Amino acid sequence: MNLWQEGWSFTDAEGNKLIHARPDMPLGGYLFVYYANTTGKPLTVTDLTILGIPLSQGLGKLGQTARAEDKYYSSILLSKLPKQQIDVLKDAGWPVWWKPDPLTVEPGQCGKIVVRMRRNPKPVRLDIGIVCDGGKLSAKVDTTKPQPQFGTIAFSPDLKTVYLYPRRPKPGSSPTRVYIDGRDVTASAAIRSDRSIDVSPVVIRLNSPLELMSYHDFRVEYADGSAAQAGIRAWGHEMVYGMWSSPAGGDDPESATKSFIEEYVAHNVNAVMPYVVGTCRDYFHSDAGWDYCEKMGVGRMLHWPDGKHRALFLFAMDEPDASDAACRELEPMDRLGVLGQFLVDWTRQLHKSGPGSPVLLNVDNTYKPENWYMYHQIPDVAAMDPYYPEQQDFSVRNPYYFGVHVRPTYVRAVCAISQSAAQPNPLHAILCSTRYTDNKGFAGRYPTPVEKRMEVYYAIGSGVKGISYWWFAKDSNCHGLDERTPEACALWKEIGLLGAEVRTAGPLITTSCPADLPIKASRFLWARSLLCGGDTVALTVVNENIASDRLGTMVKPIENARVSVELPSWLKPSSVFEVTCDGVTDVKSETKGRALTLDLGTVDVSRFVIVTADRALKNGLQKRYDEMFAANVSKLKDSAIPK
Repeated sequence: MNLWQEGWSFTDAEGNKLIHARPDMPLGGYLFVYYANTTGKPLTVTDLTILGIPLSQGLGKLGQTARAEDKYYSSILLSKLPKQQIDVLKDAGWPVWWKPDPLTVEPGQCGKIVVRMRRNPKPVRLDIGIVCDGGKLSAKVDTTKPQPQFGTIAFSPDLKTVYLYPRRPKPGSSPTRVYIDGRDVTASAAIRSDRSIDVSPVVIRLNSPLELMSYHDFRVEYADGSAAQAGIRAWGHEMVYGMWSSPAGGDDPESATKSFIEEYVAHNVNAVMPYVVGTCRDYFHSDAGWDYCEKMGVGRMLHWPDGKHRALFLFAMDEPDASDAACRELEPMDRLGVLGQFLVDWTRQLHKSGPGSPVLLNVDNTYKPENWYMYHQIPDVAAMDPYYPEQQDFSVRNPYYFGVHVRPTYVRAVCAISQSAAQPNPLHAILCSTRYTDNKGFAGRYPTPVEKRMEVYYAIGSGVKGISYWWFAKDSNCHGLDERTPEACALWKEIGLLGAEVRTAGPLITTSCPADLPIKASRFLWARSLLCGGDTVALTVVNENIASDRLGTMVKPIENARVSVELPSWLKPSSVFEVTCDGVTDVKSETKGRALTLDLGTVDVSRFVIVTADRALKNGLQKRYDEMFAANVSKLKDSAIPK
């Protein structure tokens, strides 16, 4: 539990800092109800009942909401219902927020209800009522029976291929039927299954593409009658590798904008996240600025759609969990999630106003680790910001906790938790590229290139599909890369090299799913596997014989490193290679039965290895690297870091 410390000022009865995370803490869960509109007219959801109690009354609302963007708090503890009914809702799992998606379901189409439960329900079954303008739909939910679920649902950028990864509670059964929106598409699906593995990749090739951001219901059935089911909006994209904010300087707005966009592209960054500052700001937000970004292949995230351009993401909110802590009407331990229902409503408004853009919500580091479970099912793209430098700085001030932060274990843990909380939706990790100071003389340091490399591959190995960095701008206490110190320049260079690596492998990463294949690795190596469709496995390897302190990072390379993995029965590899900032390179390997052993030689920090039956994949990725990243890497390697 030492990993989950809070920076707040809340205290307990003895005056000590209030502890939230405990070994036996209940984390609750999500309740999902899926339904089909079998009537001849649209159905609009207006309310939800749990054990007969309407949540329109059960979730009390606090705050004035004259405009859609006006935030409000909600909680059953703010409800005006009698105490007896509030206690019934607490026993039912303590609903925090609920979301119908889509709000209106057309005839013949499917919809879902998601309810965030703060605690595990006590009843074995819950009676759920979906109140619609055309009547009420009833469902009974078994709260004790483990169900199959999707680890990932992903789409190709052209939306003509769907990647499903249903996971059984226990291995041993294979999928038999596949449905999209109630339509049997088994004949168009390539199903791979191994009775010893709990995940089965299913790849569906469609005759025509799905509509961007259209909602679809996916269902994979098993022979015993169980099924994995999920509703998700169709969004496929080049792997997002972004930077928050911008440099502040420049001679004029146009040249300043073009200069920083060119610098980002040269560092293999393809997305500008919010908070562009300084000289470039006005031109960047102009139509000409948009056109230039599109010409350079750079996407942009907006807080609100402008009605003229399609945003890469729409930003619902930054760090709602931190804002929850400010709800003084409730006790500190009851505040997490009070912005949930507002964010459900606000996300729906963003979908309506910017229908071609997915909504991203970033969850901070308050009320850990429950916060990520609380919010990750609201947006289309869940994001989190596990800043390792902040954790190290906390440990410098509180040395007792330093031992758990000598490596970026925190990043690895947050990404793993967030993957389980957000699935099957895509996950975006915001990593730290700044150093922090305060007005009392404390001065932190920039992350080292080694730390950032570890963080990136911890994230990808845990299931992250996109990455961005906070942030580039200068600030009095949050010093971004624009400080241009030797440490900042070394980090910026490594970010560029990492961008070439992960974006070369991006088509695999964005359509992959974590899977627990049996792996044995040399001491101090962290190794994880990703299924990439039905013909490829990616292995992420990180050297953990590394330690950081307030001065920097020490590295002990692993010599004669070996990793053995038991491959799925369906995979007969034709090539084994790794992706680096210099392109793709064969990896020496040996196969005995299903066991593949990699001879990695010396591992300094990380390796990303591809095992595939696709004979065209290696050359295809090398061609992608040569056309998109090789020139940038050459210039980055030749660039000198100032002393």
